[in-house]
Amino acid sequence: MALKIELEGDKPGIAKFLAQKWNGSADIDILIQRNQDGYYLSGLNQWGPEKNWHTLDNILLDNEQLSGLVGEWLVDSLLSQENRVRFLIEIRDKQNENYIDRGVVNIGETVFPSSALNIQQTVDTEKNTVDSYKVVSDFMESDSLISSKSPTPQTELPNVEEENQKIADSNIEIEAAPEEAITKDIVFTPEPIKSKSKMRIIILIFIIFLILAGISVAAWYFLLSKDQSFPDTKTQINSQCNVTNATSDDISFIQQCLQSKPDSDVIIEVINQAKQTNKCNIAQRLYANQSLLNAKVALLYAKEYDVKFYQDNQCFKADKETAIYWYETSLNNDPNNALAKERLAELQK
Repeated sequence: MALKIELEGDKPGIAKFLAQKWNGSADIDILIQRNQDGYYLSGLNQWGPEKNWHTLDNILLDNEQLSGLVGEWLVDSLLSQENRVRFLIEIRDKQNENYIDRGVVNIGETVFPSSALNIQQTVDTEKNTVDSYKVVSDFMESDSLISSKSPTPQTELPNVEEENQKIADSNIEIEAAPEEAITKDIVFTPEPIKSKSKMRIIILIFIIFLILAGISVAAWYFLLSKDQSFPDTKTQINSQCNVTNATSDDISFIQQCLQSKPDSDVIIEVINQAKQTNKCNIAQRLYANQSLLNAKVALLYAKEYDVKFYQDNQCFKADKETAIYWYETSLNNDPNNALAKERLAELQK
């Protein structure tokens, strides 16, 4: 289930962290990942391919909502990125590390970087200076009102040129030779229809029969060859990736499965099996892991949250922001994907 994660403004460089629909404890770590290249935040404005978990202190939990303050290391790091970059935050329960949930962070308009504090002080100083100049300027303006008049230049209307040609004299008569109406009666004399020989009719029927027979044989051969060409398209899954063999340790199962180097079709089949058996942690982790490398998997992951394609299940809930994140991730690996472009444009309206 996707978390609803938000940052709300507190003061420059500091924001209020909120995460709704959290079913763990208040003792948490978070992992921040950007969709631009899949890198993780390791420190202030430092991003890399390795995962780095950050402990959040003084977090409160109330009615499945986490809340607390985060500082410059997170606020400045997120706001320093380009506007189109989006961020996925995973939250891990330190009291039960097997419980992890995630969501795309929504940064409020009232969140400002720490540099805004110096800007605000500068603005206040300049404002005081401008107010002082304004008092002097108003006084000088009130004592220097001068009215001046300037003659209004007269503009001459352009002369209208005479027409190049005048309309032809109305006395000129246009003579037209009257057309002679031809009122002769037209008599159609039908030609006698020649009778066809019986042999010609027989040959025509025989040709039609051959054509129909040929079509029937071609259709039969096409259907038969189609059945033989695709006898069974069901993806074969090895024992290491069989969800029925998964124990309570989901992470170990996923690691063993990925060690067998399954292709994307096998990964997708494992995810589908996990969804059907409500092993949601396996489905979510496989999606998140493989979507960074595989545009096809990322596209399917986005559709899990896209309201247009969403089908009710225990593992995923429709969520616009999360769908946008994974559509963008899919386009990072496959910039020409028409469906991802179309859905992304629609969701961002």
